Amino acid sequence: MCPLESKYASADQTVGPEPAGVMRPARPLVTPEPAAMPTGRGVECMECFKKLLSCWFYCLLERAKGVREEGGVHAVSLFLRPVRTLSETQPELINSNRPPHYPQCTRPCWGPVGPGNRQMVKARLLSSRQLLVEALYHLGPLLDCVMAVGLLTTDNSYEINAERTPTNKARKLLEIVDAQMDESDASRFMECLRNCIKHYPRLRTWLSSEEERHLQTNFSVLCSRLGCSVLPVSLELFSRGILTQLELEKVQAVPTPTQQAQSLLSICLKKGEKACKSFYTALQEEDQQLAEELDVNGLVEDLPCVSLNKDQEGCSVPIAVEETGGHRRAALPLSGCLQQVRVQLGMSVGDEIRFNVCELGVAMGLPRRIVRECLLEGVGIEDSAQLEALVSLYMEKTQNAERLHSRVKELSPQCFQLSERGCLLLRLVQKAETLLRTGIHTHLNSWDHLQDQDHLRSWDHLHSGDHTDQRTVWAIFSFLVWDCMAEVLEEPEAKSNGGLMGMIEQLRTSGGVEACLLQEVEQCWTEGDAESLLQSVRVLAQMLRNLHPRQEIFQLSSQVEGLSFCRPGSINRVTSFQGVSARIIRKALNSMVSSSSEQDVTPLARQYREMCVRIAGLLEAVRPNKETFDFSNPTITAVTQHVRLVLSDHAFDSGAFDAGVRHRLLSVLEFNPAQLGLGSLLRLHQKTMSHLESYLQLGDHHNFQFVLESVRILGSAKLLSVRKVYGPVAIDSGVEEVLRFRTSELASFLVRIHCLCYEEGRGCFKVGTPRCMCMDLPQAESLREMLGGNILAEVRGKVWIREGESEGWDKLESLAQRCSAQIRDEGCCFKVINSGLECEIKFIYRSQRLWAEPHRDCEVN
Repeated sequence: MCPLESKYASADQTVGPEPAGVMRPARPLVTPEPAAMPTGRGVECMECFKKLLSCWFYCLLERAKGVREEGGVHAVSLFLRPVRTLSETQPELINSNRPPHYPQCTRPCWGPVGPGNRQMVKARLLSSRQLLVEALYHLGPLLDCVMAVGLLTTDNSYEINAERTPTNKARKLLEIVDAQMDESDASRFMECLRNCIKHYPRLRTWLSSEEERHLQTNFSVLCSRLGCSVLPVSLELFSRGILTQLELEKVQAVPTPTQQAQSLLSICLKKGEKACKSFYTALQEEDQQLAEELDVNGLVEDLPCVSLNKDQEGCSVPIAVEETGGHRRAALPLSGCLQQVRVQLGMSVGDEIRFNVCELGVAMGLPRRIVRECLLEGVGIEDSAQLEALVSLYMEKTQNAERLHSRVKELSPQCFQLSERGCLLLRLVQKAETLLRTGIHTHLNSWDHLQDQDHLRSWDHLHSGDHTDQRTVWAIFSFLVWDCMAEVLEEPEAKSNGGLMGMIEQLRTSGGVEACLLQEVEQCWTEGDAESLLQSVRVLAQMLRNLHPRQEIFQLSSQVEGLSFCRPGSINRVTSFQGVSARIIRKALNSMVSSSSEQDVTPLARQYREMCVRIAGLLEAVRPNKETFDFSNPTITAVTQHVRLVLSDHAFDSGAFDAGVRHRLLSVLEFNPAQLGLGSLLRLHQKTMSHLESYLQLGDHHNFQFVLESVRILGSAKLLSVRKVYGPVAIDSGVEEVLRFRTSELASFLVRIHCLCYEEGRGCFKVGTPRCMCMDLPQAESLREMLGGNILAEVRGKVWIREGESEGWDKLESLAQRCSAQIRDEGCCFKVINSGLECEIKFIYRSQRLWAEPHRDCEVN
C-alpha cells in the first residue's frame, strides 16, 4: 500500500463509527500497481499525487450533491476549509505558488513537515509582517546578503526592485519568502536579517534571542549581584573565545565590580545569542545559586563534562578553570599598544568623556563611515571604551602597531578634545543612559511608550507634572536636541509645533548635523524599546561630540575632486547688537541680592531660582529704559514669566540679538533641574548664564564674521583640518582673522571666503570681492599673455582668474565669450602654497574688499 494511502486508512480509523443513519461516502479504490513497476521517489510521489487528486475530485462531486463531510480526514479538505488536516499540511500555503508539504512524500523539493516542525519561522515572519514592512525601508543590503547565499534569484531581485515604494518592495520580498522558501530556507533568511541588523535598527529587539531578552531584562540585577564573580566569569568567556583579549582587559580595567559587570554584560549583548548563552553557562558554573534564582537552566549551553576519571560521575572542570585562570591573570597585563596610545593622548581610564574619538580615527586615516559605524555598534560612550574600539579597528585593518603609534604621535590631542559645555552635555547623556540601564523602561504598566508617543509630537506631555524616570529620560533627550538647535540653526524656533520630532526635522533641514545620525536617532525613538533608546544614547553622544570641539575647528565635507566644503563648528551670528560696558554688567549682577523663598524646598531649587534672577538682571542691562522688576523676594514662577516677557521684546529679535543665545536662555526656563532632579542640568544652565555674560560684553564679534566656504586642493594631497587661531580683531581700520590649514603633504590650494558685516545705516551686508571666475578652457596660453598675474591656477582644462583693477568682471565675461568658454562664479578666492604640513593665513577686511597675507609657512596669491 502507498504510504499516503496507509495514512488515510489510519486516519479513517481514528474518526470512529459513523452516527446512526449517516453513511460515509465510499473512498475511491485504486488498483495496486504491478510488482514490476519501479518504486523510485519520483514514481511514488506521482502516485501519491494521483490518489490525492482522485480524492479531491470525488469530494467536489459530493459537495455538488449536497453531501458534506464532517470528519475532515481527507487531505482535500485543505482546499475547502482553512483548517489543519491530519496529514499536517499547512493551510496558509494553499494560496501560495509553492506546493504544500506532505509527510509521506519523500521528494527533496517538498521538504517534510512533521508534528514537531510546523513552519515556526515562516509563521513568525507572517505574524510580524507589519513590523517588517515598516522596518525594511532599504532592501539593498538584505538583498545582497540573501542573493549571496542563493535564496533569491536575479529574477526575484528584478521583481522586487520593480516596485516603486520601499514598503511595496518589502511586501514583495515577504511574499516571495512565503511562496518559494521552505522552513530551512526561511531560517537562512532570518540569519541574513541578523547579519544585516546594523542597517535595520528597528528589528534589533525582534531578532533578539530568548537569551538576549533574558539578559536585558535582568541587566540591573546582574550588575548588582555578580560582585566578585565578574572576573571568573569573564576569564571563562575568554577561554571559550567569546571575549577577545582587549575586551577582557576592558572589563578588568574598570575599578568597581558593578561597572565591571555592566561592561561585561554590554559586550555579551553586543555579540548576540551565543555570547549570552555562554555567559549563563559560565554563571551557572561559578554561582549556581544566582543562576537558579534567575532561572537560567534552559538558557545554558549543552557542553560536554570534562573529567579526569571516566568512572567518576562528576567532572573536574573547576580545577582546570582555576589553573588556566591563574595562568591568564599572569599572562594578560594591560595591552601595551592601547596603553601607549592612551598616554600619547593624555586619556585616562574610566567614564570620562573629553575626546571626539571619531575625529581621531579620521585623522589617523580611517574612513569616517567605518569609524562611525564601529563606535555606534554597541560601544560605550566613554572615552576609554571608544578608544579601545578604535585601536582594535586600526589594528584589524593594518596589523601594524608601529604605524599606529607613529600616526598618533603626529596628531595634537587638543584638536580632538571637547569644549567644557560639550563635556557637561555628555554627562547629561550618561545620566540618561544610567536611567535606561536600570530597566525601568521594561515596566510598561507605568508607561508604555508604544501606546503613548505624544511626547514625541507635543510639549504638554513632557511637562505634565508626572516626573517619573521615564519622563526624565525624555526631558533629557528634548533638552539635548534643543541645545543642538542653538548650535547649528541661524534662527532656531522657540518651541517646535511638532515636539521632539519637529526639532529633529529642523536639524535635518539645516545640514549642520550628519543626516545618518538624525535618521537613526529618529528610528530609535519611534521604536521606543529599551535597546533602541540605549542605541539613541550612543548616536546623541556622537552628535554632541561633533558639535562641541574645544578648538574652533571647521567641519569638512568629504573631499570630491579636491574640493572640501567648510562649515564652522559654531555659528557666530552677525547682529546690530553692540555690546554692553563691563561696568554695567557688574552693576546688574551686584544689584541681585540673594534671598530665600518658601518655595525653595531643596538646595537645587534655591540655586535654580537665584540663577534665573541673575539672568533677568543681565537682560535688564540690554534694555535700560524699560520698567524694572522687583527682585527682592520673587518666586521662581514670577521670575521665569518675567524673563520670557523680556525675551519677547524687540531688543531680542534675531536681527538685534544672537538667536542662539536667546534659544538657550529659553531652555533654562523650559527645563527646570529642580523638578527633574538633575544637578548636571543646573551646571549646564549656569554655563549658559556665563556665556550670556561673555556675549553681552563689548567686542568685534557682534558685527563681523569671516565665512570660510570651501578649500580646493590642487593635487593629490588631502585636507586634514582647518581651525581658527585668533580673531576677528578690529585693527588698522579693518578686521583681521588667522586660520590654520593642515594637509597630508605639501600642496597648493584655493581658499574661497567671504565676510558678513553690520554697519549703522547700512544694516547687514556681504563682502566677497575681489571675485574669481573659473573657465573651462583647455589652452590658456593666450589668456596668460593677456591677464598675466590674474590667473590663479590651471587644473585639467580649468582656469581660475581673479578680477583686477584693469580687468573687471565685465571684461572677463566678454573675454570668455570670445574664447567660447564656459564660466562659473567662484566668489573670492586666494591661492596658497604651503611650505609645511601646517600653515597659517591672515585674512583682512578693509576698504570694502578682502585681502590675504601669509602668516606662517606659506605663500599667498
